[in-house]
Amino acid sequence: MNLKLKSAWLNFLWAYLLITVLAYGVSYGAQALYDLPSAYELGLPMFEDPAFKKTVVYHLLINLVMWVFFAYRYFKPQRSELTRWKQALPLCILWLVTALLVDLVFFVLIKSPISLTFHQFYIEYQPWISLTYLILFISPIIALYWVMRKK
Repeated sequence: MNLKLKSAWLNFLWAYLLITVLAYGVSYGAQALYDLPSAYELGLPMFEDPAFKKTVVYHLLINLVMWVFFAYRYFKPQRSELTRWKQALPLCILWLVTALLVDLVFFVLIKSPISLTFHQFYIEYQPWISLTYLILFISPIIALYWVMRKK
């Protein structure tokens, strides 16, 4: 596998945290900018929140930019092209499995004002959650292509 695990985990952590902050920030910003009521005020689930519905497409863009950027950061310092290609698929899998587990724990299992049921998160949040995981999975390949083109 040859993954540099410390670098892989740190880049995952930074990407995940920044994506979460930026996505919530964009939704809350839209709520304030457009003076929209919150889902809580309307008695609606989070996915029916007017600000969330206005910004969900931007969440995908945030995911794409951040995951590719942090995958690029992971691959950039490595010199061997063969090593990079050997690490691409394991990095895709590591990040996807980690995100699936982190999302399950923090957005479904741990109850909070932003937690959801399993059905809400994995069924009602379609196609967005599947597209998010697809973006996460392919981001290391996109970043690796970007690194190779810069040579």
